[in-house]
Amino acid sequence: MAKRVKFIIKRFDPELHRDPYWQGYSLDVEEGMTVLEALLKISTTEDPTLTFRRSCRSAICGSCAMTINGYPRLACNTQVMEEYRRKGEVVIEPLKNYTVLKDLLVDMTPFWNKMERITPYLMPSREPEGGWKITKKDEARIDKAQRCVMCGSCNSVCNTQQIDPHFTGPSALVKAWRFVGDVREKEKRKRLLRLSDEHGMWDCTRCVHCTEYCPKGVEPLEAIERLRERATQEGISDNPGARHVEALVDSVKRVGRLDEAAMTFKTLGLLRAIGMIPLGLKMEIHGKMPHPILFPVIENIEEVRRIYRKILKEE
Repeated sequence: MAKRVKFIIKRFDPELHRDPYWQGYSLDVEEGMTVLEALLKISTTEDPTLTFRRSCRSAICGSCAMTINGYPRLACNTQVMEEYRRKGEVVIEPLKNYTVLKDLLVDMTPFWNKMERITPYLMPSREPEGGWKITKKDEARIDKAQRCVMCGSCNSVCNTQQIDPHFTGPSALVKAWRFVGDVREKEKRKRLLRLSDEHGMWDCTRCVHCTEYCPKGVEPLEAIERLRERATQEGISDNPGARHVEALVDSVKRVGRLDEAAMTFKTLGLLRAIGMIPLGLKMEIHGKMPHPILFPVIENIEEVRRIYRKILKEE
């Protein structure tokens, strides 16, 4: 039985409007109708000016990514009735963190530029005699990264992307891991050095939104963590992110807890840490300043250190 469902769509035409506005539509919806099918029906029967991007209708191309009831989704595999039962209406907006060209259509140029910067193709070393032997473990290492359809949903919910448009972004970092994690790749270290620069993998704040809202289960944060781990193994530590991790590991090994004040100096260096004094004073006023640990070592610290020794031995 059909249900009358209200769709509220964010509209914007830069040639006609100064600011975005909301427009409502009502459709009779049957179970099984997707949001993309509803948009196509609206544009066909009610409003041919409504603009959005779509292609495969099979959740493969990533073209129809948009914000549906507050979250990035692929319109082609999002059920209208599920959203209606959850919210009582269907609110549709363009992806966030992108410039809107018109209605639900966003400018993906910065997205593709970032993808291009990570060199999105394999640079293989010389093939060994008898050919490459790829194990199931080798394939599993990069399997999730290969599922990415480059819809841009992860970038739209990325906290770092929101405040730093130059951040490489989770989608491009996933693609980077796809090649760094490939046993055939020759330029692993060169890639990791480039990704360790400013706006690279260490700028991720671990908000986990990219993994939570990825429509294909790619888990971008896991790929970013693997890149960081590989860079650390390669000894690429001349950046604040890597130094922060080393300081954290050293602090727990040394005293069994985080000595945050000492970590600031180790992460930023003496001169930059001194430059943070005004911020430190503001934090102190609001009770947010971590104080140096005067009696730092926890009880049974040797148990913690045994864990470290065991890990190093296994590595």
